[in-house]
Amino acid sequence: MTTKRLILAALGLCVLPAQGAERYAGEAVPRAGGAMLYREVHYIDGGRHVVSYQCPDGKPFARKLLQTHGDPTRPDVQYEDARSGLRETVRATGSKLDIHVARGGDGERAKTIDIPAGAVIDAGFDPYIRAHWDALGAGATIPFLVASRFRFFDVKILGGKVVDGQRHLVLKLDAWYAFAAPTIEMTYGAKDHRLLRYEGMGTVRNAKGKGIDVRIDFPVSGRDLDVPAAAVDDVLKAPLDGHCTT
Repeated sequence: MTTKRLILAALGLCVLPAQGAERYAGEAVPRAGGAMLYREVHYIDGGRHVVSYQCPDGKPFARKLLQTHGDPTRPDVQYEDARSGLRETVRATGSKLDIHVARGGDGERAKTIDIPAGAVIDAGFDPYIRAHWDALGAGATIPFLVASRFRFFDVKILGGKVVDGQRHLVLKLDAWYAFAAPTIEMTYGAKDHRLLRYEGMGTVRNAKGKGIDVRIDFPVSGRDLDVPAAAVDDVLKAPLDGHCTT
């Protein structure tokens, strides 16, 4: 193992094979229960994190690309949903954040905002959790970006005890907002600090553009730690199906 990989392991971060990418997947169902709405397939290849959102029949209808340039808690984000024509782009330049949001024929809205201290963007929440694992029980509050609202919202993290090898976290907004559920619940493996379940508003929206309250399980059995990097490129090139409905 190289010096770089030994350092990553000591920090408790995800250590990937030298020549491969990691892939894991989860099926999203209504939080209250019901049939599968869509599937998320995640690929992590170094500083590149790609998420393919797929219809129940396997056709991809949306995609997210996160790229890390330094701080893993603040990746640049590109998201597109072929069903509605929604596109969101988040890119950091120094202490500023450029956000662009476009939906179908509604035109593009753009805004540049300040990045507050300790801010977390999108899936950057995962490396934040791993880096602060031992301090989570203190109820830390972090500014979390909601790109569609062009602002950060304060989110309190309540860290639970380890039960049966799992740690349950609860995220609460400091105030009630109509676009979001009052709480997000996340379950992590206590040993590897990997996400096992997510419950809350997902990335994918319904036909009316509203968030969907979902539960997504990411079984350990569905993880592959040696996916060819070329497979990630294929996911980025795959055409999106705009006819999938959720």
